[in-house]
Amino acid sequence: MEFEIYMPCEPKWLCDTLLALFALLFLIGLVSFVFVVRNEYRKIQRASRVKKRRNTPLQQRNKHQR
Repeated sequence: MEFEIYMPCEPKWLCDTLLALFALLFLIGLVSFVFVVRNEYRKIQRASRVKKRRNTPLQQRNKHQR
């Protein structure tokens, strides 16, 4: 399926270059969005582990290590 994109510019190489530039910017934005979501997820998981550890009494924490 081919998409028609109307870009009123005269030289075809200019249109192709702009289209490639916008595609590259879109991909960079998408990758950076995935990294931000991944880092936020890891931060939330780390905070929940710390909170769980703080709520566990010291005697029960040491039982699992021995």
